[in-house]
Amino acid sequence: MFKTLALVLYSGMLYVGGWQQAREPTGRAERARALGLPVPDQLVQASGWAMIVGAMALLVPRVRRTAALSVAMQLLPITWIGHRFWEMEDGPQRAQNRIHFFKNVSMIGGALYIAATDDSH
Repeated sequence: MFKTLALVLYSGMLYVGGWQQAREPTGRAERARALGLPVPDQLVQASGWAMIVGAMALLVPRVRRTAALSVAMQLLPITWIGHRFWEMEDGPQRAQNRIHFFKNVSMIGGALYIAATDDSH
């Protein structure tokens, strides 16, 4: 029961983040373009939908390990591109981005843990 609850709670954050990404892609795409990456809004939207699918797939035992690995791989560039707090001046925006950066790092760690320990397939 605890494992299922943990997976639902973990997936919830991925679902919410994916939904925001799919519905509001422009700001994220502009941050990537500012770094010189040719990222269209549609790619950010697709990434959001992929995150939603990954969140739901984590609840399916047969594909859980693959879903966890894909979520971890998807969060890596999102975290690196989207939350570059070390490039910001001190202040609320830097603090918020630091929080989101380390939240995402912990989400990556959680996904890797799920992939490494899942025995349901």
